[in-house]
Amino acid sequence: MSFQQDAALIEKRWTAIEGYVEAVTKSDLALLAKLAFRLTPQMGSSEVATLRQALAGEATQPGDDELIMLSASALAAATGSETDGVTALAATVVSSVSCGGLRELKQPMDLVGMADNVLRRLSETSRRRPSLEQVKLVAPTVDKNDEALIQAVNTGVMLNVAQALAVATNKAVSAMARRQREFESAVQKYVNIQDEELDILWWLEGGHSFDLRLDFSKVAPEHLSLAIARELGSLTKVLPGPPALSSLLSRTGLLDAPLQSIPEAVQGMPQDWLNNAVDGLATDGISATLAPILFAMQRRHEVHGKDDWIAAWCTTTGLPREARLSPLQFAAAAYREFSLARLG
Repeated sequence: MSFQQDAALIEKRWTAIEGYVEAVTKSDLALLAKLAFRLTPQMGSSEVATLRQALAGEATQPGDDELIMLSASALAAATGSETDGVTALAATVVSSVSCGGLRELKQPMDLVGMADNVLRRLSETSRRRPSLEQVKLVAPTVDKNDEALIQAVNTGVMLNVAQALAVATNKAVSAMARRQREFESAVQKYVNIQDEELDILWWLEGGHSFDLRLDFSKVAPEHLSLAIARELGSLTKVLPGPPALSSLLSRTGLLDAPLQSIPEAVQGMPQDWLNNAVDGLATDGISATLAPILFAMQRRHEVHGKDDWIAAWCTTTGLPREARLSPLQFAAAAYREFSLARLG
């Protein structure tokens, strides 16, 4: 598929993508990822039809192959958004869908690598202390060049002048209130991050799994990846989470755990742990596309711990039963899913 060097079409497509990602949601990103990763999307569904129309913009609607590429391009644009919240959410979605590299992405851009770089950058830059000195407060002033106000003055009708002056005054006060809200939001985010870092530090220092009620060193190696991922995810307050994720995870003793497949890890967890973990999830946000590990936990929970969920899970997610991840890869993938389910 090619645009055949049609500059006008390329411009229209890119304009449509930029407009779409401005107000993109978690469910929108999940659909984009499903298409970009070619996870057997229903191309005739209403949600795909809506997306096709949105990404068409003012040009003709794209065919299936072009829509898949445009979806990947929209994800790339979202991970490069000027809004940190959109960027963090998009990058976390891509990372979750890739499932530790088990899902292959056949696109001209390395979306997974881009997402990893974005997550690393945001986890560092978002933790820098914002300037706690407010811009010097000044009395709000009415814009003397406000076009509506000038027109009202020119009419000579005092009622029009008063109404225009009230509107202009509201604009000035609203601008001051917006600056105040932005300042308060930045401070609150920083406080949340400081709380998160302190909680994680004490958790690591204590070396104790709250869910399993065992010290890390006493947890069965095959249980460690999922248990640690869930607890770290529960301590995370702001996406994309703490920097140096691999280093944090390795300090829990994960490196001594065995290679595991998702069915092995999920089926091997204690039933009580599984019940508590699933009960704490917002089930409407868990899908085979977005969170294959959490989806596996749900499926096992539904059959009360039996293993007859595995075949259907493999079919639904497109993941092979035998594919294994290192303990660090597994824990990182599960952590992204847990944190996305809570904060996305």
